[in-house]
Amino acid sequence: MKVTKACGMPPKDTTITTGDPVFLDITKPPFRLYGLCEPFRRIPEAVAKQAGERVDHLSQMSAGARVRFSTDSDYVVIHAEIEGIEKFPQDSAIAVTGFDLFQEENGSYRFLSIMAPSQGEGKTYAESRVRLAPGKKDLILSLPLFAKIRSATIALREGSEVDFGGEYRCQTPIVFYGSSIVHGVGAGRPSSNYPAIAARHLDSDFLNLGLSGAAKAEDAILDYISGLGMSVFVYDYDYNAPDADYLAKTHFEGYRRFRAAQPETPVIMASKVDYFSNPEANEKRREIILDSYRRGIAAGDRHLYFIDGSTIYDPDYRNESTCDGCHPNDAGYLAMAKAFAKVIKEAMAEANIR
Repeated sequence: MKVTKACGMPPKDTTITTGDPVFLDITKPPFRLYGLCEPFRRIPEAVAKQAGERVDHLSQMSAGARVRFSTDSDYVVIHAEIEGIEKFPQDSAIAVTGFDLFQEENGSYRFLSIMAPSQGEGKTYAESRVRLAPGKKDLILSLPLFAKIRSATIALREGSEVDFGGEYRCQTPIVFYGSSIVHGVGAGRPSSNYPAIAARHLDSDFLNLGLSGAAKAEDAILDYISGLGMSVFVYDYDYNAPDADYLAKTHFEGYRRFRAAQPETPVIMASKVDYFSNPEANEKRREIILDSYRRGIAAGDRHLYFIDGSTIYDPDYRNESTCDGCHPNDAGYLAMAKAFAKVIKEAMAEANIR
């Protein structure tokens, strides 16, 4: 498609005026929007409200969302109207309201640039521009982890071409459900938490259903997840169960509800990665998750896996793997991504998922 002023929709306020920019709505073709159930939610409002105000609030944040397209423009601008954020002390401005950009080349992904918000206090939008090399490029833009986006546009040079980008090798998404560690607290940029890294390594679409402090395996959420099309389900909410009794009451039951709806979909259960912060308490929780796993295996589940969080960090570098003693930093998320990608790949192979 030729980029012309006729197909543009200039934002009300922008700092980008040079280079003949044409602003295009990312929710419309030829852009492909991934990781959302609707612009710009990760969980439908009716479902989220059943699980409570906190879940509804967090499910409006664009963690894991991506825009994919191809263009020969020599720059890309992202402009997003923001109507709310969630800022943890551990989080960078880039992770909260920024973006990052990758280029796909023959099934692998090359990091191009962060796109840091640069408008300062009092602005209701985030905006950034990156210059690109000549020629047509297949681009993937990751949206912020902790921003509620009301609308978003991408600006390209007038007269350039824009088209559908490539597709993921595995087009059926991996679904990650869990706590702030799934959501991405502590990640340096939007695509450096473990779901994004693992999915990128596997060249797979994915859905991030991390809900910071609010992933408690409620019936409404598990029933919703059970109805989604997916290649693999990663079940990682240990951190948000208020205590071991709650975890014991909900963990196997959540798995059972999911398995009743999807008897053949691989399920990966995971225990806490910060095991050594409180080994006695966390061993009890780990055993609860292991018991769910053992019960499933004993019942004949051929597509059930367990990831032991206590084994993920290199013991010699455990202290360098978190930002606060609990949430991973980028080194910790990379270690998690390697461990999860290995098991996801195994689960896909055993289930003949291509």
